[in-house]
Amino acid sequence: MRFAGFLIMAAGLAIVSPASAAEWTAGAAGAPEKVPFVRPKPEWDRFVILVWQYKTNAVEDVALYREGGFRGFHIDRGAGRADRVEFAARRKMPYYVDHAADKGYLHLTDRTGRGKVLRKKGLIARPHSLADPKTMDLMKGHLKRNVSVTKAGPVVAYAFDDEVSLGCFNSPAEVDSSPLSVAAYRKWLARTYGGIDRLNATWGTAYKGFSDAEPVSFEDVRRAHTKPPFARWNLSRWMDWRAYMDTQFADCLAELARYTGTLDPTTPAGFVGGQQPSVYGGYDYAKVARSVQFIEAYDIGGTCEILRSLWRWPERRPYVQTWFSRGDARLDAWFLWYYLVHGNRGVIAWPDRGGSWFHWKGGGLAPFIKENADTIREVQSDVSRPILDPDARFDADPIAVFYSHPSIQASWAMDAVTHGGTWPNRSSSLDNTCQTLGRNRVAWFKILEDCGYQYNVVTSDQVAAGALVKEKYRVLILNRAVCLSDAEAAAIRTFVESGGTVIADHLTGILTEHGVGRPKGALDDLFGITRDESKGYLDGKSITEVDGEKYNKPLLERLSYTGALRHLGIVIYERGTQAVAGRPAAEPAAGAAGHRPLASAPRIDGADVIIARTTGSGKTIYLNLTPVAYNDLESRLGAFGEVWRRIVSGLLAEADLAPRARVLAGGKPVPMAETLLWRKGDRVVLAVIKNPPREAAVTHAGRIDGTFGVPGEVVIELSKSVTNVRNLRTGAELPDGHTLKADWKPWEALLIEATWP
Repeated sequence: MRFAGFLIMAAGLAIVSPASAAEWTAGAAGAPEKVPFVRPKPEWDRFVILVWQYKTNAVEDVALYREGGFRGFHIDRGAGRADRVEFAARRKMPYYVDHAADKGYLHLTDRTGRGKVLRKKGLIARPHSLADPKTMDLMKGHLKRNVSVTKAGPVVAYAFDDEVSLGCFNSPAEVDSSPLSVAAYRKWLARTYGGIDRLNATWGTAYKGFSDAEPVSFEDVRRAHTKPPFARWNLSRWMDWRAYMDTQFADCLAELARYTGTLDPTTPAGFVGGQQPSVYGGYDYAKVARSVQFIEAYDIGGTCEILRSLWRWPERRPYVQTWFSRGDARLDAWFLWYYLVHGNRGVIAWPDRGGSWFHWKGGGLAPFIKENADTIREVQSDVSRPILDPDARFDADPIAVFYSHPSIQASWAMDAVTHGGTWPNRSSSLDNTCQTLGRNRVAWFKILEDCGYQYNVVTSDQVAAGALVKEKYRVLILNRAVCLSDAEAAAIRTFVESGGTVIADHLTGILTEHGVGRPKGALDDLFGITRDESKGYLDGKSITEVDGEKYNKPLLERLSYTGALRHLGIVIYERGTQAVAGRPAAEPAAGAAGHRPLASAPRIDGADVIIARTTGSGKTIYLNLTPVAYNDLESRLGAFGEVWRRIVSGLLAEADLAPRARVLAGGKPVPMAETLLWRKGDRVVLAVIKNPPREAAVTHAGRIDGTFGVPGEVVIELSKSVTNVRNLRTGAELPDGHTLKADWKPWEALLIEATWP
């Protein structure tokens, strides 16, 4: 299932009113109608570890599964596997079905033409085009054969295929130029633009009709988009093509999900091996999340928090992770607890670490699995139910973090400049570690979490539909929001005028949603800024922030920061941006206890930073800074990270937000101690978990060694007094009040349930 060479990277937001939970159903441009929600089955009322059947056979190894605490597994395809289904039913062992639509259609293999789509500059016809009804019929045939057998047992989910993609993972593959696909693209353009004149005005073309419109590859636009000014950029012909291909992929997934529902309406259907949000592969999560009912997505670029946000109550669709053991019981325990408290309904276990977990060195359980058996049992016990209860809600602060897929496309074009004509070689694994917007998104997640806040991810279409005001958000983070539509910009203005606070980092709204440059950014007047692009960006020469040509070097050495301007050690992104009045406002003073006042923000060699402005009853702050280096552990734990936390904490305090829980040891904050709240009525589960970074690698969870600390007592200071307090894991009752005390092993989770007003 998870073969060598695939990469994993870490992720890691508002109090959601009951009426707001359906807001995400507002469709992204060209997105399919949302597939129906399927409530998780009773067999999935707790966290479950589903063991992939590699170097193990659940039927033969059932005694070892019981010894290790495992209670679930997987069935491949299903036709001819009635014996496995009967075994699972008899043993009451839940399973999921993989390759239910077979392999080779949604995941191209060497046999089905994977080599034909990679490292090509021109447009390519996809083998087994997803626009071809014959391809769909083949997959439906496999689904019918496999589901008809496996639905008879305790099946919890169907996966059409593993590591699905338009091409190969999210490596560049300019598919699909087959005639059926291009014909469907032209119809999509007609629906998107309405009239040919509007398309021509955007593309700079002179087509007589949509039947003349042609897709283009990145190579067709690359040479004209290697340097500023961004005001002259026009990526629309390429970005529209990629946007349509994302829609085609989502449409295909939605049709398969609906068809599977006719075969078994009680079990969610989707896929496993999901990639990070990216230009290639089909991974626009604003569309994908509407198209399936179940996902296992690698936690790269923040996919866990994206899915947690888009699949929140009342439609808590199940998402899971893949667990690759580190061969270290503490690291494995942390992994399981971390993803449980972040709302994952389970993990798919890859049971091999230099040898089978179940036949280690000739027989028996591997020692690191045997040592962890108690944890494996506990995370799957009743202790997980209050978090995974379908009616429990993630209780976030009223903070929204923006998800803009057009910005992902345009930012990737900036990343690709460093490669020149070799851009087709920018592999999925390289993009996972060097995608600037993915790194930016994760940095913002970690900054907010380290400051003691939680958030929801909001999509472009949610913002345009007015969700910021409807859902009563207080703060919007515009993180590298390169592209904004007029509708999004208007909704953001309304949000600010209604009392909201907008915090933007850089490059905000310089392009339209189609990738067309603007003379002025869509919100420049709202932020009160002017840009002089002749001054350049970053080091004055580059527009690629994370240099993929240096992929084999540490993160900080990949960043284009040599000679860059800095504010308190943080790189200034736009060298020619200034406040309209000639000077930025001073950084706002802290408005809540525990936050130090912020330093004033001086002009540095002609560039202004932290430009604050009041509009109506709201506020905007244009940081003109980049947080990407926060992904580096030493930077995060050092002075750089402290400055970022001071800035963000102060700005959130000015928006009248304060952390609801702080974790202390010896009177000092515990580094990287994340707090999360899950609420059902007035009963809340407070989870405390270590929150280290995870770097991309198949064999480990990242640089987390040495960051856990030692077991000991922690003090949790709460913003409100709580009652009826109980340690969920020990059953011990705790005193009511604003302060809680508990013993904590920092490689595990602390779970406290209380009545929280």
